[in-house]
Amino acid sequence: MKLFQLKLFFVFAVLLFYNTTAFSQENNTKSFDEYLNQYLLNKNVPSITTGLLEQGKITWIKSIGLSDIENNVPVSTSSLYRIASISKPITAVAILQLWERGLISLDTDVRSYIPNFPIKKYKFTIRQLLNHTSGIRNYKQGEFDSKKFYATIDDALKLFAYDSLMFEPGTRYGYTSLGYNLLAAVVEKVSKISFEEYIKNNIFLPAEMKSTIIDKQREIVLNRVRGYEKNAERKFVNAPLADLSIKIAGGGLLSTANDLLLFSKALLENKLLKQSTLDLMIRKSKLLNGKEIDYGLGFSLVFENDSLKHFSHNGAGTGFSSMLVIDPKQKKASVHLINIRDRNLDEPAKDILEMLSSGTVLKPTKTLSDELMKIYQLQGIDSTNQRFANIYLNEKIIYSLNEDEAIFFSDDLVELKKIPDAINYLKNVLKLYPKSFKVIEAIADSYLKDNNTGLALRYFKLAAQINSSNPRINSLIKKLSDK
Repeated sequence: MKLFQLKLFFVFAVLLFYNTTAFSQENNTKSFDEYLNQYLLNKNVPSITTGLLEQGKITWIKSIGLSDIENNVPVSTSSLYRIASISKPITAVAILQLWERGLISLDTDVRSYIPNFPIKKYKFTIRQLLNHTSGIRNYKQGEFDSKKFYATIDDALKLFAYDSLMFEPGTRYGYTSLGYNLLAAVVEKVSKISFEEYIKNNIFLPAEMKSTIIDKQREIVLNRVRGYEKNAERKFVNAPLADLSIKIAGGGLLSTANDLLLFSKALLENKLLKQSTLDLMIRKSKLLNGKEIDYGLGFSLVFENDSLKHFSHNGAGTGFSSMLVIDPKQKKASVHLINIRDRNLDEPAKDILEMLSSGTVLKPTKTLSDELMKIYQLQGIDSTNQRFANIYLNEKIIYSLNEDEAIFFSDDLVELKKIPDAINYLKNVLKLYPKSFKVIEAIADSYLKDNNTGLALRYFKLAAQINSSNPRINSLIKKLSDK
């Protein structure tokens, strides 16, 4: 009888556990779905895809919105987004695999592997390329949205091959996507196969990433999502045409949320790198002066009480925004992919992980510029100023509010050639931020664009009282004073 009661108790406990777990998962899914629906509405983005990995399983993934606005094509979990700089951790894994096999050294002069690359004033290493301390420059004007096709990695290197280093390697952190082209070149020279073939065979296949590919602008790619921006009226417009062959290794891949979670899973389960190598990858980098930076070998690092909370990488490409976040202790990961590059998009991938761990329901904030532009176009600047004041008084929780967000709307007005209205609005902003260097500088710049050099000089001098060491302000004061 006792044995029967014990068995019955065990069965009951197991059923209770699974029912509780299922109920908890159902509640989480409902909360995540509600968050995503609210995000699409509040941020006014074309689409967003997000997903969650827990203990080796993808427990939630959802897509909402349009992948192509003009043709009313809904997004799906198989839609391919530009992942922008999330490409960097994938390239970093390729390099570290070669290091594990003893084929390269992280601290040897890069020219040992690509001797045709021109000699610089200083030598720089693979490690310094990985952690952005090499001194290789980032984009010049027009290169971010480059339309030029580069047939090979070597061709893309020629873009900056003869440029001087920006600083002595190891002395500073200087983020560069172009520098990752050199890492792709190392992969090709050492492995004797193309970078595309290497990452497919050694990363995508082992991780079961069946959708991730290089974004080839001229090819027909099924399920490729279109990218967007917002103009000064805060209306959707097509993102500029961009050929990503200029930066394949640093920002040129297409992927899905599912594939990026599988990449996270493969990392956490040591299918791509040994645990000791992953530990090296997510360790703080150190400059020559001993100062540590919160960037490892291909990942940004976030610490809490001197303990690594998560490692991640965000992406901001032509018409796209993205983020991948991995919690190594809890074996969890989250991702978001959005087909617009815009202000105030926040970090939904981090929000999803926070909601999962804390049980707190988070609500995405609205974008101030969208609301103010709507009022401005319907009712003019006076009503806009009233709405702005009311938001700051009564709706602080609903909007992302800070001086930068407030200034963004004035930038839109200036672009629309509504400079007097921009100045009017900024003076109301100044009442809320009376000692803000940024707001005063924005007023001065607006007066300058309106050819009112007297008032521009007055406000530049006010800005200098707050920050007397700003070289731009000091230069403009001298230039305007000499007139």
